[in-house]
Amino acid sequence: MKILFVCEYNACRSQMAEGLARTILSEGCSPYSAGLYPGQLNEMTVEVMQEIGVDLSGQYSKTLAEMNDIFFDLVVVLAEPAWKAVQEIQTKQRVLWHFYDPVAKPGSPEQLKEKIRVVRDGLKERIQQLAQRKGK
Repeated sequence: MKILFVCEYNACRSQMAEGLARTILSEGCSPYSAGLYPGQLNEMTVEVMQEIGVDLSGQYSKTLAEMNDIFFDLVVVLAEPAWKAVQEIQTKQRVLWHFYDPVAKPGSPEQLKEKIRVVRDGLKERIQQLAQRKGK
């Protein structure tokens, strides 16, 4: 099963979802992530994911355009502005899981990490639910 997680910059939310899906869904699942615009993997996101044993260090930011030639079983949109853009992606199913961008507004490093943790935990719960529905 190929799953694509999409947000705006592929720097935080979609990267976390890709790493979580790789860990939770494991065998038979090929998770991908992309953004509408070129971004850079957020360092605090990598740190927060390491707290729960998920390594994102091998991941990098990708644009939605790089995914055009791949057929996905599921496309999960994590930012509403990306919904229209994913209509061009070949897939069996599209869903919207709206998660706010935890690093969009300035804050201290600890405040930002806490916001990232909240989104991480929400994504983890959704992916675990997806795993239960898929019989994993």
